[in-house]
Amino acid sequence: MFKSYLKTAFRQLFRNKLFSSLNILGLATGMTCSILIFLWVQDERSYDTFNTHANNIYRLTARVGDIEAAVVPVPVAMAIREAVPGVKNVTRLSALQCMVSVGSQKYEEKNIYYADSNFLRIFSYPLLLGDATHLLAEPNGAVLTESGAKKYFGSPENAMGKTLHIDNDYNGNDVLITGVLKDLPTNSHLQFDLLLPIQLYSKTINLEQAWGNFDVYTYVQMEDRFSATPAALASLEQQIMAVYRRLDISKTQGFLYVQPLTAVHLHSRLMLDVPGQGSYQQVNIFSLIAIFILLIAGINFMNLSTALSSQRAKEVGLRKTVGAFRSQLVIQFLSEALVLSFISLILGLALAWLLMPLFNDLAGKSISINFLSIKLILSLVGIAVAVGLLSGSYPALFLSSFNPVKVLKGVKMLHGRKTFFRNSLIVVQFSIAVILMTGTIVVYKQLQFIRTMDIGYNKQNLLYVPIPRLGDLIQNQQSLRNVMGQYPEMDNYTFISHLPTNMPTGTKSVNWEGKDPTYEPIFPQMWVDDHFVNTFGMQLKSGRFFTRDFKEDEHNYVVNETALKVMKLNPENAVGTKMSMDQRNGVIVGVVKDFNFKPVQQPIQPLIIRHASNGDFNGNTGYIVLRTPPANVQRSIATMKKVFQQVYTDFPFSFGFVNDDLSNMYVTEQRMGKLFNIFSVLSVIVSCLGLFGLTTFATQKRIKEIGVRKVLGASVGGIVGMLSKDFVKLVVFALLIAFPVAWWVMNKWLQNFAYHISIRWWFFALAGMAALIISFITVSYQSMKAARTNPVKSLRSE
Repeated sequence: MFKSYLKTAFRQLFRNKLFSSLNILGLATGMTCSILIFLWVQDERSYDTFNTHANNIYRLTARVGDIEAAVVPVPVAMAIREAVPGVKNVTRLSALQCMVSVGSQKYEEKNIYYADSNFLRIFSYPLLLGDATHLLAEPNGAVLTESGAKKYFGSPENAMGKTLHIDNDYNGNDVLITGVLKDLPTNSHLQFDLLLPIQLYSKTINLEQAWGNFDVYTYVQMEDRFSATPAALASLEQQIMAVYRRLDISKTQGFLYVQPLTAVHLHSRLMLDVPGQGSYQQVNIFSLIAIFILLIAGINFMNLSTALSSQRAKEVGLRKTVGAFRSQLVIQFLSEALVLSFISLILGLALAWLLMPLFNDLAGKSISINFLSIKLILSLVGIAVAVGLLSGSYPALFLSSFNPVKVLKGVKMLHGRKTFFRNSLIVVQFSIAVILMTGTIVVYKQLQFIRTMDIGYNKQNLLYVPIPRLGDLIQNQQSLRNVMGQYPEMDNYTFISHLPTNMPTGTKSVNWEGKDPTYEPIFPQMWVDDHFVNTFGMQLKSGRFFTRDFKEDEHNYVVNETALKVMKLNPENAVGTKMSMDQRNGVIVGVVKDFNFKPVQQPIQPLIIRHASNGDFNGNTGYIVLRTPPANVQRSIATMKKVFQQVYTDFPFSFGFVNDDLSNMYVTEQRMGKLFNIFSVLSVIVSCLGLFGLTTFATQKRIKEIGVRKVLGASVGGIVGMLSKDFVKLVVFALLIAFPVAWWVMNKWLQNFAYHISIRWWFFALAGMAALIISFITVSYQSMKAARTNPVKSLRSE
């Protein structure tokens, strides 16, 4: 019996080649998109799940005032380990960027962390070489990844016992490689090449007393018996807060929270977080897109199948006459749908495999299809079965309900309610397509806004070079100034402690006249020389900037507009206000216009700018930033390299551009925009495939009517209008449904940005016009073809 169903299904497949091709092409496109998206979603949701104790690991986060951050005070970890019941292990991480030397070879590294010795007991990073029980316990013992070991020493085996020199403070430190980890999984939110013992970090900060220093990522592993119920998590937070309040000698009015490890990647919109975080909202959006495209393809199948019902009515009548039960007919039609669905799955899987390199490039992933994965195979089979059954259910039930006597007499069975249902499906299809098209416009305009918005300074042609922490920093800076003075084109430069795209954590050790003693906001800070405002093209709102003419400026401050709001001052009365930081008393001498030093998802923070008149950046490495002539960028790079190597003969020259760093802050959004564009276009194409099929069927069904109308003098335009108007009306109705939904969805997405565009009426007008034009062209092609047919051919049999 089953064999008979399959034979009939394949026979029907080849009998209607056009409609079968349209169905397979639409479903295969939907399957391809869905496979790629679901693999991406699976990867995003799998972050950190490889850890053995993932469900018992939590990260501490902090909120001080309006600022929510991924870092907490340094001493918190050790305090809660001793005082909070149920805590099994704690570990701290602090990020570091510095020069790493192996003999005469030097490398500028950005993926380094200081870590407690408990780190590798909490996280399940596979160890390649070394003794796990002693790693990071020694004050000079370091751990490399496999790639890092190959980079520095050629192989992991050669790395063991060798020495690296780390320029992590004024004198630097030699560390011994005591362990090598396998390369980290790509679905780890932490990515590093080198781990250093926390003892080296303690040389620059008091680990037991620095309660006011929010500078470390802190992770807590609970006992296995801990049950992560909402009540238990709330109780854990209360206990942590009690310890924090009791021991915090800085009396910061902050709050600490716990965040599940598996939620870090997708559910973090925090200041000072590790780079590369994802977005649960984007995961949900693309999951819906995958479902929508499959839905559109399934609707195509349902519509084309019901449209073909008149051609199969007599077949149903004959089968029922010779004794076929309705259940058998339902199984037959569902078999046809399943055959078509599985053919589409095979084709879609092949296309997904071929397109995977391109998709990985667009999405910034390294996903692959594991054809031996039972879970993947079962999931794909489940999708194919679900699509086949859902798409084929209505046509199967509809066709099997035909009365054999009526259909054999030639009575039409396609009643008005059936036509209404089919038209409703067309409306659903184009509503989805228009929502995606409108979303594409909004995403594009928001990304354009990010690229062109006024960020408070001129970001173009700002070349920066990291300054090595080597020897006499002040003397080296002066040497650079002297050499650069020999080149007239290099007269617009500044020395700064941090780039605006990579600002440090903040401090709350700030006091000013009129401050409420209980108010402890966090202020990021940076050290700059006299030329900072001029080189970056910033604007002063009031007062002046630092100058070497005033010795007192070593103790004075410049603040941004947001800092004034936090301090409850205004630009007119702020200048001259007494202010102190870290027991250094001075006054506010100027107010600079707000400039963005965080992604636009986050509001501008209060900022304090300090004067590094003698070149001392308070222990920070620092950068030299040069504004290059637009026409001579490459020449400026070559000259800067020459200057740098005259002063730092043994260090490699590296550089970057501020504008490139700004663009890299929005890589996730840019990737989303590209993928959104592609899937929106595909959804429209799949919708048009179904519309093309229905138009083809409608024109074939009315071919004699068209012939009669032409004989009676109807024009080609009149016939095209007659055949097109009903379909175009459906698209117009789809627009009325799609627009409010699109506005609501995209407005929710824009709320993730502190600075964003407004949704304009013409976004909808453009999407609607595009949908109408595309649908009209699709319908008109077949209508025009039918209208131009010689009426003699269509009426010959009459």
